Amino acid sequence: MQHLLPFLWRGGHLGGRSFDVLMNGLPLERLHETLDAAAALHPSSPTLADFRADGWLVRAEREALAHARRVVTPHALVASLFGGRAVLLDWRLPRAAHGRPRGGRVVFPGPTVGRKGAYEVREAAGKLGFTLAVRGAQPEGEDFWAGVGVERRDGKDWLRDAGVVVLPAFVENRPRGLLEALARGVPVVATAACGLGALPGVAVVAAGDAEALCAAIEKALAREAVGSARGVRAGRRGGK
Repeated sequence: MQHLLPFLWRGGHLGGRSFDVLMNGLPLERLHETLDAAAALHPSSPTLADFRADGWLVRAEREALAHARRVVTPHALVASLFGGRAVLLDWRLPRAAHGRPRGGRVVFPGPTVGRKGAYEVREAAGKLGFTLAVRGAQPEGEDFWAGVGVERRDGKDWLRDAGVVVLPAFVENRPRGLLEALARGVPVVATAACGLGALPGVAVVAAGDAEALCAAIEKALAREAVGSARGVRAGRRGGK
C-alpha cells in the first residue's frame, strides 16, 4: 500500500526484493507540486497550503517508487505517471439504489475545499446564476458561498434532482461520489485529477479553468433539458 511504502523502504524491508505498489493517489512529490500551484492560484485559501509531508517521506517514497516492479491503481492520472510499469484497474461502479434522477440541479459533491475545485465552482455559479447543491463540510469558511444560491445536501439521496455533478478538483484520490453519479446515469464534469479516465458520461476540464467549467456545465444542462423534454413527450404519447 502507498501509505506504507516510505516506512518499509526506509526500514530496509524491501531491500533485495521485487515489489508492487498499490496506489490510490499521487506520489507525494507530485501532490506537493499540485497543491503549490493551486495555492498560488488561490492565495486566500486557508486549506491549499495546510498539508505538506516531511521531506524524508517524499524522498523515501520517490526512491521506493523508482525501484517498484509495478504500480497498480484504478486512477488513470496516477497510472499515466508510470508508463509501462502501470497496471490500470477498472473502476467498479456501485449498484444504484435509485433510478435516474430528473432535474437540472448542479451538484458539487464536496467537501468545500480548494483542492476539490470549490473556487472554480463558486465562480461558475456566480457567472451562470444557478442554484448549487453542496455536500460535506466547509473548511474554506462558513461564508464561502456568500452571494451564491446554495442548498445543503446530506443523506443517501443527494442526487435526487441532479442534472450534472461537478468536481473540478486539483486532487481527488477516491472519486466515490462521481462513480455513484455515473451509476445512476448523471453526467459528470471533472478533471483528469479525478482519475476516471475514459469512463462514459464524463466531461474533462482542466483544473483551475473556470471558463471551461462554465462551458461544460452549460452543455451538460442543455443535454439534460433535451432529454427531459423527450421523456415528457414520450410519457404523453404513452398516456394516450
